[in-house]
Amino acid sequence: MPPDAPDIPALLAAATHAGQGLNALSPASCALALGLDGLTLGLLNTSGLELVWYDAADTAGIAFEDLQYTLGQGPTLDAARTGEPVLVPDLHTVPEDRWPALLSATRDQPPRAVHAVPLNLGAVRLGALTGHRSTPGPLTRPQMSGLLALAEGATAMLTTPQGIHDMGSDQPLSLHRAVVHQATGALTVLLGIPLDQALIRLRAYAFTHNRPLHDVAHDVVHRHADLDNLLP
Repeated sequence: MPPDAPDIPALLAAATHAGQGLNALSPASCALALGLDGLTLGLLNTSGLELVWYDAADTAGIAFEDLQYTLGQGPTLDAARTGEPVLVPDLHTVPEDRWPALLSATRDQPPRAVHAVPLNLGAVRLGALTGHRSTPGPLTRPQMSGLLALAEGATAMLTTPQGIHDMGSDQPLSLHRAVVHQATGALTVLLGIPLDQALIRLRAYAFTHNRPLHDVAHDVVHRHADLDNLLP
């Protein structure tokens, strides 16, 4: 971390003072403070994790989270579902049977190190905060403490009055997968199938055709491609 980089407590204090919830907290600044390439935050819903906090320039982190969402496996999902941290210093050394589809798909792509910590409110599991880096290696003790403090601060922002700005209409959090939800709804109407089956079709098509789920969903919504396996 550069000597003049702000630390996590200072960033959380500034965001809390601004009173705008996570919208006032910069993922890029937090990643810099933790010596990471990027940070993402997802909230659990019925379809998996909704990516709600991220740096738009962090293409590697967004792609990794999208891939976990498509495949239904990975460290972020495990942390959110179990309520326990999932720390992976090097994805290349993880046994293949842990996340077989994910590890196969990311063998030659970043990230190398992934560190996911849950967002817990007592016994309630809200989601997960994930940091990634293109170089392998564990977090230092101060970095781990900072990541846990950030997760705790983010949870407080989402579950206290300040978090109302994130959930309400004034300054809503950006829903990265809004187009996926639109496409799922469109398939439900067009094919007369439940939402969960429509989402399974989207994920399966994206995986078998080696395409980003976001792109497939965009094609479904705008009917820009020949998706015979999805649409009648």
